[in-house]
Amino acid sequence: MTTTQYEHIEQQYGRPGANQNTPAHSLWILLILSVIAIIPFWTVRYPVMADYPNHLARWFVLFHIRDRAYDFASFYAPAWGLLPYISVDILAMALQHFFSIYVVGKCILSLGVILVGSCTYFFLKETCPENLAVASFSIIVALNPMYLMGSISYEYSLAFCFLVIGLWVNYCKRPKIITAVSVIAGLILVYLSHLTGFAVAGIVMGVYALFERQRWKRAMTLAGLSLPSLLIFILNPIRAGGGASFVYAGLTPWIKLKGLRFPISLYTSKGTDYLFLLALALLVFCVLRKNLRSTLQSVWLAAGAVLLLAYFAAPSDYGKAGAFMDLRILPFAFLVLLAGIRLKQLPRSLIVGLALLVCFRVATVEQMFMAQQPELTQLTASFKAIPRNARVLPLVPLPRRGLMGRGDTHHCEYGIIQRGFLDPVLFHLKEVQPIRLVGSPYCPNIYCDPANATEVDWRQVANSYDYLWVHGDSKAATIAPRLGDVIFSNGAVTVYRIRRPELRSHALGAGK
Repeated sequence: MTTTQYEHIEQQYGRPGANQNTPAHSLWILLILSVIAIIPFWTVRYPVMADYPNHLARWFVLFHIRDRAYDFASFYAPAWGLLPYISVDILAMALQHFFSIYVVGKCILSLGVILVGSCTYFFLKETCPENLAVASFSIIVALNPMYLMGSISYEYSLAFCFLVIGLWVNYCKRPKIITAVSVIAGLILVYLSHLTGFAVAGIVMGVYALFERQRWKRAMTLAGLSLPSLLIFILNPIRAGGGASFVYAGLTPWIKLKGLRFPISLYTSKGTDYLFLLALALLVFCVLRKNLRSTLQSVWLAAGAVLLLAYFAAPSDYGKAGAFMDLRILPFAFLVLLAGIRLKQLPRSLIVGLALLVCFRVATVEQMFMAQQPELTQLTASFKAIPRNARVLPLVPLPRRGLMGRGDTHHCEYGIIQRGFLDPVLFHLKEVQPIRLVGSPYCPNIYCDPANATEVDWRQVANSYDYLWVHGDSKAATIAPRLGDVIFSNGAVTVYRIRRPELRSHALGAGK
């Protein structure tokens, strides 16, 4: 911010020091709250994020694919390319040169939250510098359910999206070659992180261009700057899960309205969620009551409205690989709307209130993480019963009430890191993750997930794997005793060693 701009804000809104909204003050608060927000990732051994162990194991395998201490090359192969979702994989590969995989994972989780906060701050600095103090709200949105379910690339795309939007606004105000190059690079970075962020960035930047005085010139400039990333997108089509289609089944207007709370809810306790929402609503009411004469910024209100319309129009899923398609839009909409109203007064109560809400959110996440550590430690104890480099198939039913607060769903993938397990459930979607399976292991579906017993050929399972790792109660779990003998059980998990082929065939035949 230039001196002239700063003086203009002071004249229009009063001395910044009086309303606690100097850029330095807001930035320090944001940094402190960001550090507080990442505490849960460092105080537990196993962050309770359903897909996180699976991503961690993939990064480990890719880094050790040629390591003779493991047999990974017989089961996995790298599949690098200009694919969406790989920016975090690249970062993880680089960090493993300096840190252990567990430290790398915690660094990546922490950086995701910090990036969302800092990029939102940059976005507000370019679009609505009077509102810098509300950048702390982005910490709450950063700890959204999608991230806490383990969608790490999505979190990075949320951050990079607001980085590139801020760069585009800066370019429109003061066109420079270096800024134009930064916009091009930023769009490519968003694409390499997640397609949701890529699509949202294009929509919001397009809306901003249409609100400019030279709208068509800006729109053509945006098209030119977007061309490199669009070419990458066109030349790398996503076909994972073949035959994917939009899923609207079960959606109603009421469900869509209830979904609006998604970015700021944890879905682990209704009482906690409603208490948090009530506190946030009261804080918003108090701030808006003191800012009745504040200026509306039509461009950001319009951009937010377009994203909300996209949410209401979007399906819940896209085939098997595009879950929560509509809900993924909401965190972007919430953060865009932070620039929708230029607040005339930013009382101390706003800063204190946001800080308390962030701390409450972090405490809730910490409690959720800590509560599951004993169970996850029990699951880990089973790994020693299985030989190194064994082929292991996890039998874990998907939770009926969603993946929030479920650290056990992919816990077996820690065995890949600790014991070199060859586990087919490791995420390996074609043209999505930079890894694939080799050696023709049997997979009943694109995820190699045998939880649905009716679609599984159990004879092929018995011929392809050495051990079954069984956690939870499912029909698939009841078939395990027909295939093997129990070698470990502690109440939380049971491990079966597959029997010799002749005994295995007899048992399977008798079980029909």
